[in-house]
Amino acid sequence: MNYNPKILLYILMLSTMGINTPLSIIGIISQISEYFNTSIAVSGLYVSSFTFTIAITGLFIPILFSKFEIKKTFISILGIFAISNFIIIFTDSIYIASFFRIFSAVFYPAFISIALTFCEKIAPADQRQDYITRILLGISIGSIVGLPITTGIGTVLGYQLAMTWIFLFNLITLILIIIFFPSIPGKSKSYEMPLSGLKSKEFILATVGIIMMPIGASIVYNYLPYFLQTVSHVYTYKLSVFLFAYGVISIFGTWLGGKLIAKRDKATLIIFQLVCTAVFLGIYLLSDYLIPVLILILVFGILDGMGYNLIQYIEASVLPDTPELANGIFLSVLNGGIAIGIAIGGFMVDGLGVMSIFLGGIVFLLVAFAVLVYVILFMKIDLKYV
Repeated sequence: MNYNPKILLYILMLSTMGINTPLSIIGIISQISEYFNTSIAVSGLYVSSFTFTIAITGLFIPILFSKFEIKKTFISILGIFAISNFIIIFTDSIYIASFFRIFSAVFYPAFISIALTFCEKIAPADQRQDYITRILLGISIGSIVGLPITTGIGTVLGYQLAMTWIFLFNLITLILIIIFFPSIPGKSKSYEMPLSGLKSKEFILATVGIIMMPIGASIVYNYLPYFLQTVSHVYTYKLSVFLFAYGVISIFGTWLGGKLIAKRDKATLIIFQLVCTAVFLGIYLLSDYLIPVLILILVFGILDGMGYNLIQYIEASVLPDTPELANGIFLSVLNGGIAIGIAIGGFMVDGLGVMSIFLGGIVFLLVAFAVLVYVILFMKIDLKYV
């Protein structure tokens, strides 16, 4: 069947934006608490249940779906998201809402993984990393740009209308897939779990190294608003505007990461950790000076966006024969690392003060640097573009 790969790419990019919008409700936790008449802690669990589910199901769901016809798979998953979000709009039970939020998150890794694998296959040989980067941009834009939109709607109009816009976004992307996407067969049979590959020293060490990256970044990122309020004294709308700028510049970082990997993958993977460490150290040492701190945080935004590409690239390199599994593990590592980083950062802030988050981030990034130097330079793993 003839099809235009660019059109399919942009439809999938928009679709990945759509199924990432449920992550954006982190900005309306207080409205969620008020709507369901629950504590902030319970509302926080409701919000984070989506990420925790992805971290678990990313390990096996993509492989289970790899054998099915691709268009039907995308329609089924987007349909589940649309129906789940529609039910969430009208239920006043946090238990029912939590069930459908978790239920839709179960299928999220299959959509993202198959989209990444499919786009790499249809891309011209010299544009494969660019196609992957566009899907990763969809992930980044969906959660980052979705955050201020959802927060604005939820704050002004309430939780139900915030969920309504998320539902409508999912519905639009579902319609686009139905109308414009061709029928494309999946694999003749699904992969068996490649236990030998998962037991290899290269895979284990590489995965240990890259999970340190989202942990270190998450320790800092998730407590930046608290740092800016308590140390830098940036409040209210100024804080919102700056965090939006951070999100926009991290989208640029995702694009830049794809370009750098395609040109100098080894150097990018290794130097990234050191640059990010230097940024954290700079913020720590210059915390009394507002302008340098804000500039360094924006540099961190670029690096934070690059992280999507680096993690996906390493997993795809160590599991070249099972791309759906590699992309599923990428999602598990990313979301699991974020969840662990949030927990560690919370304990550090409570026990050692907010400035400790930068030292904590540095420790995890230096571990990542040491492990990846060993894996890339001494074990000499085969990188995709070497």
